[in-house]
Amino acid sequence: MRRGPSKRGRRAHDVAVYAPSGSLYYGEKRDYMGGAEVQATKIAHALKAKGLRVAHVVYPVPEPRRVDASSPTLVERSKWQGHRRLGQLAETRAIWRGLERADADAYIVRGSGGHVIPASAFCRARNRRFVFSSSSELDFDFARPDRNPRMLQIYKGSLRLAARLALQTEQQRELALRALPRSDPVVIPSFAEPGPSSNGTGEYFLWADRLVEYKLPDSYLELAAALPEARFRMVACHMSETPPGMVERIEAAAERLPNLELLPPRPRSELLEEMQGAVAVVKTSRVEGMPNTFLEAWARGVPVLSLSVDPDSKIARNDIGVVADGSMERLTEAAASLWRDRALRTAMGERARLFIQDVHSPEAVAKRWVALLEELI
Repeated sequence: MRRGPSKRGRRAHDVAVYAPSGSLYYGEKRDYMGGAEVQATKIAHALKAKGLRVAHVVYPVPEPRRVDASSPTLVERSKWQGHRRLGQLAETRAIWRGLERADADAYIVRGSGGHVIPASAFCRARNRRFVFSSSSELDFDFARPDRNPRMLQIYKGSLRLAARLALQTEQQRELALRALPRSDPVVIPSFAEPGPSSNGTGEYFLWADRLVEYKLPDSYLELAAALPEARFRMVACHMSETPPGMVERIEAAAERLPNLELLPPRPRSELLEEMQGAVAVVKTSRVEGMPNTFLEAWARGVPVLSLSVDPDSKIARNDIGVVADGSMERLTEAAASLWRDRALRTAMGERARLFIQDVHSPEAVAKRWVALLEELI
C-alpha cells in the first residue's frame, strides 16, 4: 500500500539518503558507481515509489541530467573537499550543509568512512533519526590496519548514535552485535532489479571490480592461466586506493594471457551487458558485504563463482554457483565444469532468478525499509 504524505509535515522530507557518489546515476551516461552507491540510490527510488518524501544528497550532477517523476528530490552538496587545505574541516562543513538542506526526519547513511562522523553529529545536534546502512563486513572492523586507529574509534562511537543499524546479512549482524552489543540491528536484504535471462548462453567468465588488495585480482589471472581453453574478461577499476604498481602488474600479466581480455571501466548499462554474456561472474575477494555483482548476475540467470565470499551461505544453500572456500584448485574445477556444461549453468541460473524474485526484488526489500522508517518517524 502506498503511503500518503507525511502526517507530521514538520520537515521538507520524511527521509534523506546520503550517498553523494550516487550523482553519477542521474547523469546522461550513468557511469560506474560502487556497490554502496548503487544500493543507496535504489533505496531512495524505492522509498519514493512507496509514497515517502525522499531526498538524495549527492555531489553536483553532470549535465545533461536524467531526472524524472520517479526520482527523489536531489540535494546537491559541494564537490569533495578533502583535497583542500584543512580539507577535513571543509568536508565536514559540506556534509553538514547538505544534510541541513535536505531537512528530513530521518537520514540513511550508507557505508563506513569519514562521512559517518559528521552525519551522526548532525543528527544528534538537530534531533533527527540517524540510520546507518552497511555495505561490507569491513564496516565493523575497528582495527583495520589501513585506517587511522583514532578515527576508527570515533567512527565506532558515531555508530552508537544510530537509531538503527540496517545490515545486509546475518553475518554483519553478528559482527555488529559483537562490537556494539547495545545496538538493535535489523537485516534488510539488498535490492536486485530484474533482468533478462541469459539462458546459459555465456561465452566467457567475467571479473568486474575495483583494483584493491583485498579483491585479489591476481587470483583471477591465476584462474585464467589454469584454464587456457576458456575465455575470460576483466573489468578493472583503478581507484585512489589502488596500491602503487598494481595496475602495471595486472596489465603485464594480462598481456601474457591470450585467453584474457582486460577491459577499462564502463557505464553501468554496458557493464550489465557484459554480465549478460557471461558463463559465470567470478569474485575473488577475501571479504565483501552483499556484492551487487552477485545480485545482478543472479537476476540474469548467471551463476557466481566465489573464491571465499558467500554471504549467509546464499550460494551454497540455494545451489546458485560455487564457493571454493579459499581453494584455487576448487575454483578452477568449478569453472571448468561450468565452461563445459551448459545444462549445469542453465539450471543454476534458473534457481538464481527465482531466489532473487523471492528475496531481493525491489518490492520485497522496499517493504522492509518502509516498516523500519515508520517505526522510527
